[in-house]
Amino acid sequence: MKKTIQSLVAAAVLVAAANSHAAGTSASFEEATNGAFAESFVVTPAVTNKLILRVTGLASQFSALSASLWSGVSQIAVFNSVSLNGNRTILVSDAANSAFSLLAGQAYTLKVTGTSAALPNTAKGAVVVNFGTVSPVPEPESFALLLAGLGLIGAATKRSRQKSA
Repeated sequence: MKKTIQSLVAAAVLVAAANSHAAGTSASFEEATNGAFAESFVVTPAVTNKLILRVTGLASQFSALSASLWSGVSQIAVFNSVSLNGNRTILVSDAANSAFSLLAGQAYTLKVTGTSAALPNTAKGAVVVNFGTVSPVPEPESFALLLAGLGLIGAATKRSRQKSA
């Protein structure tokens, strides 16, 4: 029991440390082949008007790639990819864009949409943020998996207590 709690605390500390890194973070997305997709990420600038954001995927894996930035339910901006060195790339710098301004510490949603090409494997892309953090928005299946795992830990703990009594 004590080791389980220590492991959970250590994992929580590592997650918090990873999310607090302000210089630059990244998240990836993986899509089934030959289909439209939509992924969401939470982006939090560390400094007002300093966020630099890049979304990339191999041009051979994505026939279309675009992104939009949201504050709550309000869309701030839409970005389309350009072909650059064999990649589909979206590069955003709010310091260089007078159309919008991002505040430090405020969470924004980046929605990445597109179409993956017909390949034998999945198409992979990445979101890289400088001067802030990025984290994927968990899908409902992730929450269900988390709850199931916590339930199994609870059942194992209860069972070990009953055996020792």
